[in-house]
Order: sequence, then structure tokens, then C-alpha cells
Amino acid sequence: MRPLACLFLLGLGFAAAAADVYRWVDKDGVVHYSDKPPTPDAQPAQLPPLQTYKAGAPPEFSATAGASAPPAPAPTVKITAPPPEATIRDAEGRLDVAVAAQLEAGEGIVYYLDGTPVNPQPTPSTTFVYTGIERGEHQVAAALVGADGRVLARSAPVTIYMKPPMVPRHH
Repeated sequence: MRPLACLFLLGLGFAAAAADVYRWVDKDGVVHYSDKPPTPDAQPAQLPPLQTYKAGAPPEFSATAGASAPPAPAPTVKITAPPPEATIRDAEGRLDVAVAAQLEAGEGIVYYLDGTPVNPQPTPSTTFVYTGIERGEHQVAAALVGADGRVLARSAPVTIYMKPPMVPRHH
């Protein structure tokens, strides 16, 4: 939804508590909301009840609360190479990928090409070489997998374009 429409609907939410809200679709298919009826015979829109929030009691703090260790950061994995939207020119469809991840004992990385795992067994290596990639647009991604086989984190996919090498023209 467009940000402006969201703000408008939020404003309507506050206004709805005090007044009727009317909804209509214009000739171009655009939906409109208003507290004024567009025609004399317009009926109020059927809106869901307003969602409200009631704050609870503030948390209790103790003198020893700061003595405990902070929680460990959530694991992450990120593709660092190739960069997004890279064009790879390789006759054999080879692609070198690098990820940034903090691996603990027993953890590994599973590498994906177009949503399909390329290495079924997680590897502790933060680099991987894809081979035999067909020409065209592809997405590479990686997942950090725990010793128990659970996926702990996934990278955002990176789109790449595989093309054959360019042959120089001789004049």
C-alpha cells in the first residue's frame, strides 16, 4: 500500500471513532475514503473495529540486572561477493561466491542457486564455487545451518547475470 494511503487510513482510523466513514470507487477504479458521503444516498463503509493498545506496568529493574551477560547477537549470513546485479562472463558457467558469517562449532553454510540448494551437506567454508550455471538471470543465496540441521539465518538473495565471454572483434 502506498505510504500516503497508509497515513490517510491511519487518520481515518482516529476519525472513525467519532464519525462515519464512506468508501467508494471512482470511474478509474481508485478507492477513496471520506467522512463526507460522495452522494446523498451513500452508505457508511463497514470497517473492522479499531485496534487499541494499553500499556502494561513498566519493567522492574534490580541492582544485579546489569551484571548478567548481554544476549548473544542473532546469527547472520550475507553474500559479500558477487555484488548485486553483477554480470558474470564465464564460458564454463563458473561463479565464485563469498559470504560473511560467524560460524560456531558444528555450523555450516548451504549455498543456493535459484532457490535450490547446491550443496546438500552444509560446509564450514565461507566461499563457494558454482559451476555449470546456464546463461541468464539467476539468484544466489546462502543459509547458516546449525549442528542440529536447523536453518539459523538466511542471506538476502543476490541477482546475477551469467553471460558468455565477449570475443574481441578484429578490424
